Amino acid sequence: MNSRAFDPHTAPQTAPQPAAPSGVASWRARLGGLLGGLVGALVCALPAAAQPVATEHATAELVAERSAVQPGEPLRIGLRLQHIPHWHTYWRNPGDSGLPTKLIWTLPAGSTAGDIEWPAPKRLPIGPLVNYGYEGELLLPLVYTPPADARPGSTLNLQAQATWLVCKEVCIPESATLRLQLPVVGAAGSADAVTPGSTAHTGLFEHTRDELAMPLAGWMVDAQQAGRELLVTFSQPLAPGTPRPAIQLFPYAEQVIEPALHEVFRTDSGYAVKLRLLDGVAAPASLSGIAVAPGATAPGAPTVWGGTRRSAEFDAPVRSVAALVWPPGATALADTDASAATPETLAGSVDLGWATALLLAFAGGMVLNLMPCVFPVLSIKLLSLVRHGGAAPPTAAALRTHALAYSAGVVLSFLALAALLLALRAAGSAIGWGFQLQEPGVVFVLALLFFALGLNLMGAFEFGGLLPQGLAAWRDRRPAVDALASGVLAVVAASPCTAPFMGAALGYAITQSPAVGLSVFGALGLGMALPYALLVLTPGWRARLPRPGAWMLRLKQALAFPMFLTVVWLVWVLGQQSGIDGAAKALIALVVMAFVIWIAGGRSAASAGGAHGASGTDPPARRALGGLMLAGALVGTLAWSWPGAARSGGEVAPSAAAPGSPEAAWSPYNEALIAEQLAAGQPVFVDFTAAWCVSCQVNKRLVLHTDATMQAFAQAGVSLMRADWTQRDARITAALARYGRNGVPVYLLLRPGREPLLLPEILTARLVRDALATL
Repeated sequence: MNSRAFDPHTAPQTAPQPAAPSGVASWRARLGGLLGGLVGALVCALPAAAQPVATEHATAELVAERSAVQPGEPLRIGLRLQHIPHWHTYWRNPGDSGLPTKLIWTLPAGSTAGDIEWPAPKRLPIGPLVNYGYEGELLLPLVYTPPADARPGSTLNLQAQATWLVCKEVCIPESATLRLQLPVVGAAGSADAVTPGSTAHTGLFEHTRDELAMPLAGWMVDAQQAGRELLVTFSQPLAPGTPRPAIQLFPYAEQVIEPALHEVFRTDSGYAVKLRLLDGVAAPASLSGIAVAPGATAPGAPTVWGGTRRSAEFDAPVRSVAALVWPPGATALADTDASAATPETLAGSVDLGWATALLLAFAGGMVLNLMPCVFPVLSIKLLSLVRHGGAAPPTAAALRTHALAYSAGVVLSFLALAALLLALRAAGSAIGWGFQLQEPGVVFVLALLFFALGLNLMGAFEFGGLLPQGLAAWRDRRPAVDALASGVLAVVAASPCTAPFMGAALGYAITQSPAVGLSVFGALGLGMALPYALLVLTPGWRARLPRPGAWMLRLKQALAFPMFLTVVWLVWVLGQQSGIDGAAKALIALVVMAFVIWIAGGRSAASAGGAHGASGTDPPARRALGGLMLAGALVGTLAWSWPGAARSGGEVAPSAAAPGSPEAAWSPYNEALIAEQLAAGQPVFVDFTAAWCVSCQVNKRLVLHTDATMQAFAQAGVSLMRADWTQRDARITAALARYGRNGVPVYLLLRPGREPLLLPEILTARLVRDALATL
């Protein structure tokens, strides 16, 4: 039956009839009411009608929550989109890229359609970018208000021009002209009143209603801005043990923050979320959006926001501060976004538990002894072992003390570095493993230290001769102090390196509580200390060494050369950080330090020779004055040559590569360009590296820059990018964190339409070929 048969405008018109008696009129009125009810029932039996439109990547239709509409009474209608698998459309703020879905309405006169009420979106990582949108089945609801004079029995015809951008590796704009027919029934209180029934989509409307943001009540929201950093805090009085799952923020304003930089922290009173403004964007006067938490664990149970909905709407004025002020107890939370791509590795999954992280850290610490950045310190330890192999070997108790002191120096140094790293990250610094070598001043001091060690091994001076007599005697009575210092030096030298197994373990450690993070770094220190400690405590092998003689002096002098090579590398790193002038000043400082040590060593030797030495007859005051002049000259030179504070990655101009060289094939890290290339179907290989990372430089020269590897990249059509972390760079730090890493080297193959592939820290040409074979 067609509902139009009941339209009074189309019913046959008849001539006026004489008035019926009153009893007949009453009977006709009752009959009319009955017929009106039947009409309404029949109309409701014909639910709101719409015809779906299928495109290549989605099916779209207009749907209604109820089967009919009453005059002037609002009704919830909406756009239903069914995406094909792995394709998505966008939220009102699409994130890094994309466009929101739009509806342009053609409505009956006197009716209105409200704005789209956006359900909570998902974070959709695409390479280094993050978008906000939806996958699967989606309903975008809104409120439709029909004309107040709509006649029961009629049908209202609604039309909307829907446009959306649907994306996977590529983005395709799609559109459809959609129609919806809404039968009109009598309003409540009228003689022909009918209550509209449910439709096949009523359940979808109810589910979507739970996905809409509710007003945030009972929480204090604060937003701070320091430079490009934003810190949004949510606080309320919380009972001890209150569950606080990770949350996500989705700002309303487009192109204000970097969606990929989204760090969530649990605090004593709630949450803190760290965001970053886009480069060149001024801080907004206020920040508004929605905060999304996981859904309730049981039907009807409250979410973290207090209601049954998992998202809440917030609006906070942004206040400018000199430095972000963090609430007490800030602890990083892992991202709970199930839609985030999980990188694959050639060895398997990167998801770790605490026990696995401890084992990987321990194994990585043992392998760290073989890394090139630790070789110079291994030479000092080797010399120490040779000295213990003399005619009068040390006692077992002395060896145990030596092994324990060295191990304590290693473990305590790792714990100190870890505590500083975790504290700085909690305070808002975007840093990772090896962060201290991003400071040119630290690199400069290490160059001076290793140069002094080399001069000492060459015999230019003895450390004891430069110390006051009392302090030198105290040091001689406590050999464990040297062993402890040797352990500290080993960790300082090892910090630029990431050994196999270390990367995943350290990436896990920085996302956990401080206690768990420190335990992982402690396991790393135990692994590094164990091989040397076992060598010290195993006496058999030392019995096979030759008796002490001239060979020991020659060995000591030979071990100076790895120290000098380390100095060359450190000066090169300093040149990368501070330019050629910084490297030249460092070289002058090294020469002045060598001159001062030479003069001081000669004066000490002459003084030890007694009255026959010229300096031995100098009065103490003159010797003291000479020492002060030497110290002043050295301090002045060091102050003049000090390289200053580190610059951010964006302030460092990349050096020009020679045309045709392997270096010329690599582009600087650019997340927007990566997204474009992946969208065009081109794979991208990213080398996360740093000048101070010895492993990075070895891999680059022995594997990545060889003719065979470069030819393999070219044949596979891979775009090459280099993420240089020599200077602090928050973009690169955030990118490392997204892939579960916290230091370099990291090698990442981004494959269009597939999960990223992580390669091991120590590369071989075969590993690279195997990775390219997965394309």
